[in-house]
Amino acid sequence: MCLKGGFKNKPADDTIYFKDDLLKRKEVSCCVGSSLVNEGISEADYEHAQNVWKCFEIKNLGEYHDLYVKPDVILLSDVFENFRKLTQNFYQLDAAHMLTSPGLAWQAALKMTDVKLDLFTDIDMHLFIEKGIRGGVSMISHRHSEANHPQCPNYDASEANKYITYLDANNFYG
Repeated sequence: MCLKGGFKNKPADDTIYFKDDLLKRKEVSCCVGSSLVNEGISEADYEHAQNVWKCFEIKNLGEYHDLYVKPDVILLSDVFENFRKLTQNFYQLDAAHMLTSPGLAWQAALKMTDVKLDLFTDIDMHLFIEKGIRGGVSMISHRHSEANHPQCPNYDASEANKYITYLDANNFYG
């Protein structure tokens, strides 16, 4: 487990996928490797995956998936717990009780400066702030998109170039 294993880059179409045993049938190109360019994996990566399956007695892709994400989850939880300890030591605030980092920063700034905020007494002040609030659901609900640029295997020069960017981000008030 010192190497990162390969796993498909797109979501499974069906839960049956997790019960399948594609690795033993060596149909690796559809489940392991980069499905974005529809490539399989190298022989060395395939051997590594076989060793992992044997060592951990994996029976299907569901078990392989769980093992694949486990180190990332554990590492991320360690990092977050360290961040929680840091914020508790410096600010006596628990990052796990905040919805966002900007919310934590706001609470820390108020706490560290001992500023006392006054409530609005003027409706115009309230309306001014309310007008500046932006928000709402911001997402792309289009589940499938195909890129078209010279680096794509199915590039069509007669069509406009189209790039895909994956972003996992929050921007609450920025």
